[in-house]
Amino acid sequence: MKEERIKEDILLHYVEDDRRGGREVFYSKTQGEDYHIYILAIATLIESRFPRRACVYGDISREQAQKAVDWANSILDKPIVLPVRVDPPKLLERLKIIDDEEKRLEALYDLSIGVNDGIGIIVKKHFQLDSIKSYFAKELQEYESAEQIGAERIIIQYLNAGLPLEILVDICCFDSNGPQFEQSDFVKAICSSWVFIEPEIRGYIDPVKKVTDTPETVESQFGNMFLDMGFMGRRTRRYLPKEVVIKVFKRKMKDIDELEEIVGTKYKDTVRMLEEKGTKLKEIDDVSRKNSEKNVIYSLNQLMFWNDTFELNDNIKNAITTIKVAVEESITTRTNLMQMIGDAEEKGQLIKLLSKLIQDHHNIVLTREAWDWIHNEPNDVIKRMVVMLLLFDSNRELQKLYRALLENKDLFHKYMK
Repeated sequence: MKEERIKEDILLHYVEDDRRGGREVFYSKTQGEDYHIYILAIATLIESRFPRRACVYGDISREQAQKAVDWANSILDKPIVLPVRVDPPKLLERLKIIDDEEKRLEALYDLSIGVNDGIGIIVKKHFQLDSIKSYFAKELQEYESAEQIGAERIIIQYLNAGLPLEILVDICCFDSNGPQFEQSDFVKAICSSWVFIEPEIRGYIDPVKKVTDTPETVESQFGNMFLDMGFMGRRTRRYLPKEVVIKVFKRKMKDIDELEEIVGTKYKDTVRMLEEKGTKLKEIDDVSRKNSEKNVIYSLNQLMFWNDTFELNDNIKNAITTIKVAVEESITTRTNLMQMIGDAEEKGQLIKLLSKLIQDHHNIVLTREAWDWIHNEPNDVIKRMVVMLLLFDSNRELQKLYRALLENKDLFHKYMK
């Protein structure tokens, strides 16, 4: 027992040595740091020893937690177990103190971390359909359209639980307690879920899927934000053949000819897009593997100084790749905006337009060299990509990425062209 206490103290000394106290360490960001897994192991140790008094939370996944537990148990004689918030069965057991089934379901979804794939089975097995319907109806009521990103995520949560598509149609379109979405918007949201896209075709974008046992970073988080703009379907684990989906729509909806045409068109467009983007992503992934011996840039603060002697780490590369995809998709679909950009180019007011976009959307200052290369860029597509990039929203970390791309012409041409 004494030896075990000593081993636990070895793990805890990382926290105790910090003069700010352990609480500050756990409240600080550790994503992307080489000690992330070890800090997670310490937190898991505390929860395991005080299961009703401590709880691990943060930007973690079940795979990361398992890695932390395995490392800690290689040292400890008394093993520790996974944190309750990445273990749905154990979390559900703890939540049985909540008498109201719908509130228990809400707590299960709200408290679970990094285990979306595992919750669906639990939900289908342990909750009544009436409670499930009521929960999802209330969650979706917050949205005006089924095509909003938040609504699409909730729809995918439902689909991943393996629940009937017919019931989802009722919840979203017809239930008086639900959001009563427009049928065409709901059909488009189902298309965005890729639920009827064959798994082997979805596999084309595997290179940009998050490596789940790698610590989450700020860069990978906003990379995921851009992925959701065009690749929301990567979150879907369920597959329903297109013919089955259309049969359900025919039984439940009106104007089925129009809706069936939407499904057919979206299916073809999605397959074509996944094939095209998948090929590009595989090429980037292959180059990355070949250049693995190069110096690697891990931080956005270093990105401005990139040249061809450096390689970007996967998180930054994936973030830029997904931003590029979002830019290309916007250029293709937002024709009115492209006309406005073309008019600005013809009138020699492109730089003025860019200056206004930076002022309105971003808090960055560009050097004269950056303005010069943009102004003198002979490729109109590149110029339009610059404009579209600056139309996207920004935050502190995105500003670092945007500034690096605009200041470093070679970086922009390498990863955005």
